[in-house]
Amino acid sequence: MNMKRWIGWGGLSVVLAALILLPWLALDDAPAIEPPAQFRRTDLAWIKSLFEKHDPRGQTPNVVQSIQLDESELDRLLNYAVELRRVSGITAELTPGLATLTATLTVPPNPFGRYLNITAELADAPDGIRIQGLQLGSLPLPGALADWTARLANRWLRRDKTYAALADAFIQMRFDENRATLDYRWNPELLTRVERKSAKLLIAADDRARLLAYAGQVDALLKPHSHGSIVPLVSIMGPLFAYAQHTGNDAHEENRAALTALAAYLGGISLPRLMEDNDRSIRRAPRVLLSLYGRRDFAEHFVISAALSANGGSRLANAIGLMKEEEDAGKGSGFSFTDLANDRAGARLGERATGDDAARIQQLLAHARSDADVLPNFRDLPEFMPRTEFDRRFGPIGGRRYQHVIKGIDARLAAHPLTQ
Repeated sequence: MNMKRWIGWGGLSVVLAALILLPWLALDDAPAIEPPAQFRRTDLAWIKSLFEKHDPRGQTPNVVQSIQLDESELDRLLNYAVELRRVSGITAELTPGLATLTATLTVPPNPFGRYLNITAELADAPDGIRIQGLQLGSLPLPGALADWTARLANRWLRRDKTYAALADAFIQMRFDENRATLDYRWNPELLTRVERKSAKLLIAADDRARLLAYAGQVDALLKPHSHGSIVPLVSIMGPLFAYAQHTGNDAHEENRAALTALAAYLGGISLPRLMEDNDRSIRRAPRVLLSLYGRRDFAEHFVISAALSANGGSRLANAIGLMKEEEDAGKGSGFSFTDLANDRAGARLGERATGDDAARIQQLLAHARSDADVLPNFRDLPEFMPRTEFDRRFGPIGGRRYQHVIKGIDARLAAHPLTQ
């Protein structure tokens, strides 16, 4: 009996020692990958062009397509994921037959370390990708064990029809010196299924209910207006944020949901359809149009930028707004400081509506009665400038004359109660 007790206590000691030792080996005091210093609009423009080039809606069904990325391009794409998901840092190194991914995650305060550094070696194989090696901090894990775990997880995930269909669409991944190639075959109906599945995975149950509630509020507020009519945005925002205030719930989350629901409506996305479990399109053209200072484009720039900022950060929202104006200068309606100002106002609002001032911003929006209560009037700024005119008057982007206008916009925002 004493021997059994001794063995039992010995086994328990080993387990406890392992529980203490593993975090100490896995966690580090310094990140292996530093966060990207700056997410530039040129990076965003490249990613946008990549998505447009491989937009599934424009692909021939059931025909094998290929995406090729070199190491720097793959890093650009990974840094975009960092910007959206707020991973600390991630990078890739490509060699023939092998991709080495290194990522850094910030962990909650603990006595072992601030960062979890993960390095995974992925080898291409005829039947997909094989994990050749995995390391958590200073703790190496057997590649065979990691690969077996991944394959087991893949078999379990294939029980989900959307995951199985998406996995079957990707045929092969190949790694060469400084280049990765992905072969895939796309089915048109898969896009809607992936959008719905992504919503379920990325949006918690409480958030889904909250978003649907705000989508219902937007529809109810617009119902009295006739189809195709144009109504002031403030006439919807005021009651919408009054509803948010009356819920008595966390102001940060209510504000984020309200802005997201309003942006989804303006962007032609039906949140109720997004949450359904069928193949119906989630697209729905806005039945009633919204305006700011009599301009529909002002309302769209302002609200969509605010929602982007509330969900992904104002830096990303500002980069998207500037990129859009650069595109317009080259081939669209022209560069407009008015649109850019509304983008910056929206980005500032989204940041403040989900920050320390969330409750006060919510109250101000709930009591908004005029366009001036929502943002300054930027109609006096230059707009609709072709590239040649913009370059002559204000170029280049980031130059002295351009920055002078931007400083004027920011000064107006700094004086407004919502965006100061």
